[in-house]
Parts: sequence; C-alpha cells; structure tokens
Amino acid sequence: MRSVRMLFVLASTILGAMLLAPVTLAAPPAREIHLVKDCSTYTGENPSLCTISASDLRAIPVGTKVWYRGPVLTNVYFLSSNVTLEEEDGSAATGYCIFDARATESTGLCTFWSGTGVLTGFTAILHVTIDDVGEWHLDGEYYFAGAIEHPMAGRLSSPWPV
Repeated sequence: MRSVRMLFVLASTILGAMLLAPVTLAAPPAREIHLVKDCSTYTGENPSLCTISASDLRAIPVGTKVWYRGPVLTNVYFLSSNVTLEEEDGSAATGYCIFDARATESTGLCTFWSGTGVLTGFTAILHVTIDDVGEWHLDGEYYFAGAIEHPMAGRLSSPWPV
C-alpha cells in the first residue's frame, strides 16, 4: 500500500510540474531583410513621412509609406518615435524606432511587433544607417509570428548580394 501511495505522489508531482512548466513556442526561423527609405518628404511634423524606395521583401513593396508619429521627431541629437508601415492595400505594421543623429554615430534601431493584412504577425529588428548620399538603410531579420510559412515571406530579386 505504501509503494502505491508513493507512486501516486511521484506521478502527481511529475504531472503537476509538467502542467506548471512554461510552454515555449518556437518562433519561425528569422530571415534577412534589406530596405531602403527615401526621407525627402520628412518634415519633423507629427506625423512625418518617408517612403520605401528599395525592398527585398514582397510584403513590403517599394512605395510603402513609413509614418513617424513621435513623440520626438525634431531633436538634433536623436529621433524616438512610434512608426507605422502602411501599404496601398491597407496592410500595416506597428513598431518603434530610435536613431542617434550625432555626426559620429548616425545609427539606430527599429523594431516591429504587430501587423495587419499581408503584414499580420510581422516581427522584425532592423539596424538603421544613413549613407553618404542620404539614403536610409534598414537591415536586419524578420519573421511572421504565428505562421509556419507566410505567403508574402518570399524574397524579391535583390539589389544586395545574398
């Protein structure tokens, strides 16, 4: 009787540990992404607009609008802003960008964690730089959360070496 009770206690403990253990969901594999944006229309007003001028991701085509909505859009040292990618079909992605505008730095980071339409589940971490001709480059990794294989995850022919 004692061994049955001991077995029951042991089985209950193992089952309880399994039920209480955190569930880890595997994220889809991250893929590289390279975007370039033209900010010739950026005014520093809220909202301010840039436009994607090159993309190797079908889900973010050339012409996608990049709206910066503050709170800090005109500081000479940095930008800190909510950002939305908006496509003509109504798809959108939500994120946040911060950029160190000091001449010795000129680097930043954008993250995206939510989307609608073809950007549903879009998640990305992008390193932001500006080149000598004033083009803004966003390079990093992305995946579509909740999708095993997103139909818009395919790459377009890329101007960048792969």
